[in-house]
Amino acid sequence: MKHLLYILPFLLLFSCGKSEKFRINGELENGKDKIIYLEKLEVGGPVTADSARIRSGNRFSFSGKISEPAFYRLRLDSNNFITLLTEPGERMTIEASASNLAGTYHVSGSEGSELLKKLNDRLVRTKRQIDALITEFLAMEEGPGFEAEEIRINQELEKIIGDHRKFSIAFILDNIESLAAITALYQQIDDENYVLNETRDIQYLKIVAESLKKKYPSSPHVRALAADAENQERQYELFRLAAMAEQTGDVTTNYPDIILPGTEGDTVRLHSLPQRYILVLFGSSLDQTSVQYSRELIPIYRAYHGKGFQVYQVSLERDRQEWLNSIRFYELPWIHVAELDQENFAAARTYNVQQIPSNYLINRDAGIIATNISVPELRRRLSRALD
Repeated sequence: MKHLLYILPFLLLFSCGKSEKFRINGELENGKDKIIYLEKLEVGGPVTADSARIRSGNRFSFSGKISEPAFYRLRLDSNNFITLLTEPGERMTIEASASNLAGTYHVSGSEGSELLKKLNDRLVRTKRQIDALITEFLAMEEGPGFEAEEIRINQELEKIIGDHRKFSIAFILDNIESLAAITALYQQIDDENYVLNETRDIQYLKIVAESLKKKYPSSPHVRALAADAENQERQYELFRLAAMAEQTGDVTTNYPDIILPGTEGDTVRLHSLPQRYILVLFGSSLDQTSVQYSRELIPIYRAYHGKGFQVYQVSLERDRQEWLNSIRFYELPWIHVAELDQENFAAARTYNVQQIPSNYLINRDAGIIATNISVPELRRRLSRALD
């Protein structure tokens, strides 16, 4: 027994180290001489873990060590990749065509990766159905029967998206202890529309977060999910309180006013805007990140301006004509005002702007409800509030 006590720690150390290893063996048709990358998907973005040149036989292999499930990506280029969910000890096999990894790959030996493929395959099918209907609609000419066909196509689109939503919810509930459920929670039909985009969907974030926290409490992805669930629940409560205030007439305007000259030289006051939701956006025509954010904002503005959304853009500028030229060039359709006083920038200081672009989402009756919101998240919140 004494000898066994000495040996046991070494056996435990050996077995733990072995269980942390994973291996990926792959074969890519027409992949010879291409470089393939293995990237670990961290919460902050992908980090290259390894790379290899595919030699004769179109084969490649990677290995690594992890202590809990982790997301990885196999990538040939920025638009040609597949996502994997591997666990310690797994030996998975990948087969695919190098010309289209996501559309042709098969995976075995990794339960999590097989679940992600199931999600991917269903999303690809849904997108193809949507694209086919959109193509059909664009090919239609207005005339007798056009309105009836438009209604039919919209109904079919709603059914396709609704069916995918039902599939995603069932997938989440069936795999609530797998990190694959996180991918399902954030799946998108396109760059601007999430599959789960209704207010009640916050419950699924909470359910999955609670389940995964028990199993993988140290996972960065699980911690990020839990934080997002908490944040979205808090934002929902703000929306709810704002709606109650609107119904009872208990109106408060607790966000700083801004009074600045607009493009025509007239004074535009923030507190005078009638829209229910206002995005106060600080930026500059000289800052490319500001310009890019503004351009991405255009489709959202067009979709929700008529429903009660406004953008009040405060530009921090050195030259009035440069500012006006930028607005015209990029065809930015909302309210623009400018601070040309480089020594002061009083409005920016009032809102404690630390960098540009910065933004503040305002509910007119409840005040500031979000800061520095991304374009997809803005669309999601407006969809919940105004659709």
